[in-house]
Amino acid sequence: MSNHATKSIKSVIGFLASLLLLLTGVAGCGAFSQDSISGEAKPTNPRGASEQKPMTSDSALRKTVKLNSGYEMPMLGLGTWTLSNDVAEESAYFAIKNGYRLIDTARYYGNEIGVGRGVRRAIDEGIVSREEIFVTSKIMPGDYQRPDAAIDDSMARLGLGYIDLMLIHQPGRGDEEVYKALERGVRAGKIRSIGISNYYTSDDFERICRIAEIVPAVVQNENHIFYQNKELQEYLRQYGTVVESWYPLGGRGNTQEIFHNETIRKIAERHEKTPAQIVLRWHLQDGYIAIPGSGNQAHIVENIDIFDFALSEEEMQEICALNMRRRFENW
Repeated sequence: MSNHATKSIKSVIGFLASLLLLLTGVAGCGAFSQDSISGEAKPTNPRGASEQKPMTSDSALRKTVKLNSGYEMPMLGLGTWTLSNDVAEESAYFAIKNGYRLIDTARYYGNEIGVGRGVRRAIDEGIVSREEIFVTSKIMPGDYQRPDAAIDDSMARLGLGYIDLMLIHQPGRGDEEVYKALERGVRAGKIRSIGISNYYTSDDFERICRIAEIVPAVVQNENHIFYQNKELQEYLRQYGTVVESWYPLGGRGNTQEIFHNETIRKIAERHEKTPAQIVLRWHLQDGYIAIPGSGNQAHIVENIDIFDFALSEEEMQEICALNMRRRFENW
């Protein structure tokens, strides 16, 4: 084929892609557009990462991303950091009743037992099946010398048969061996997908990949409108690895600064939505998984009510411009 013909074909493809974005009207800062079924990331990972797709259905319960492990992960979930076992149980159960399918916990949080009880209640009452729920936990640094046992301990506390996603909670001495234990957990059928948390650079990610046989499916980091870390998100696309945001609303003690931001408030008024809903909508349209934490039932309902509107390309860019590379935590 001649160079001229090749360029012509590429021009047509480019025009069609641009037309699709105009029709959907929700392009973000370089990640996914809402409910797109084309233009998904095509990883070049030599270890066989599968294609990464954006939200795959118009149903609020089916807003998912396909991980490089082959499993669908909901893009919006419930975070449980700081919740006691009793509050985590009630919050997880209430969240599932109100449409959530992703629940995030960790050994460090001390509430895996409560999360497990809440999820099992929902399953026992026929609200959902086990396969419809996606539960994440993490191995804490105190267990890095016994990672295989830590996996078994988390499984026992949750009581759900398997863990959908297990993460290294943060970098630390021995974390490469911890990752190998996660891979053993996958091969043993204890874990379905694995990843890392609080690894913020491509070098951090590559250090784990160098010893990995299974590419991380998820990197869970602090991400919000003031700290967007687009460089890492874009870098990970080649592996089909997605970024999940803890503190998507700024975290305990910082939410009001985000909610009172003039840009966010103006967009919220325009859509007749709350600032929290605008920020969470931005996360999903820009390709992030978001896990806002709450033990407040009204907030739990509010946070999932974001699937009946979309931010425009201009609004997405306005929010992207708020990035100050400013984190609220240092771990």
